[in-house]
Amino acid sequence: MTDISRQEAWQRLLRHSLVEGDLLPTPAPRAPWFVRVMLGVAGWIGALFLLGFVGAAFAFVMKSAAASFVLGALCCGGAYAVFRTAPERDFATQFGLAVSLAGQAMIATGVFKALDLDKAPAYLIICAIEALLAGLMPNFIHRLISAWAALAALWFGLAQLGIYGVAPAMAAAACAAIWSSEARWADNPEVWRPLGYGAALALLQIDAWSLFDSHAMPRAAASASWLAAHAAAVNAVLIGAVLSWTVWRLLADQRVSPSGRAGMSAIAAALLLAAVSSAAPGIASAALILLLGFARGNRLLIGLGLCALGGFLSHYYYQMQTTLLVKSAVLAATGFALLVARAAMRKWFGANGAEGTNA
Repeated sequence: MTDISRQEAWQRLLRHSLVEGDLLPTPAPRAPWFVRVMLGVAGWIGALFLLGFVGAAFAFVMKSAAASFVLGALCCGGAYAVFRTAPERDFATQFGLAVSLAGQAMIATGVFKALDLDKAPAYLIICAIEALLAGLMPNFIHRLISAWAALAALWFGLAQLGIYGVAPAMAAAACAAIWSSEARWADNPEVWRPLGYGAALALLQIDAWSLFDSHAMPRAAASASWLAAHAAAVNAVLIGAVLSWTVWRLLADQRVSPSGRAGMSAIAAALLLAAVSSAAPGIASAALILLLGFARGNRLLIGLGLCALGGFLSHYYYQMQTTLLVKSAVLAATGFALLVARAAMRKWFGANGAEGTNA
């Protein structure tokens, strides 16, 4: 549609009182996707060459904690300026992202040189820095990566303190708080949406790390504590609380009473998933992301939750600690429970999902 035809159509709409105000300007055409991909790749190549030159010329920087920290902060500041001045240019934004990631690596190097690698304060400081960058950097990918890095560093820091089973629940709470309030952050989706995706990815990765304690747990795990011995149970209780709160919040958004049949059934299902997750870690977290995806109509969250659910179920089925007889019994019991739940839902709510007349 040309500018003249757009103007004529707008005037007709004005005469019929269907719209008001001035006609918005024609949006500038964007380059094809393959051109944008090539520009992004070129930005990364340019940034890597620049950083390689700087690294070769200033190798002494990596040997000093203060110099590494200062240069990393300058790189992050330069990336912030690039994001602010050229937010729509693919080459510039990818260049700025590469420079910022290198700056964060130098900051982490400086922190670990100043503090012991096995000490919790180093990880907690990195968590605070990444959280600050997640809020400040005006770039979708950067905010997502920083949010994920902040929660991952928090997990390592709490593990160094001997606090196990808490970090996954904190990531789940952050994910649930963000995505259950999507209607309230409509004015700033460019800020909250990447933070929500970063929290979801961090939640799944922390649960995946927890499945391989011997490889993923920090070296401080040798000092066992009560939380270390009961990490699975603590995690299941806290994740269950977050999942139940999320169900309650979504029921309130749909104006469904939690004390009714639908509300009580949903909360009971959440508690059941939490109980199952104590024996098969990750299932409740995947169900939480899947639930939020369905509630918000977000296909990316739905796909992420389905893939995670399949992965965690596969890990539980193929782990060597459980015999085939027990696995078969669990599968049979799960199938029977699902059939009973389906029959009960059809009886209570009817085939179309509404509560029956005898409710």
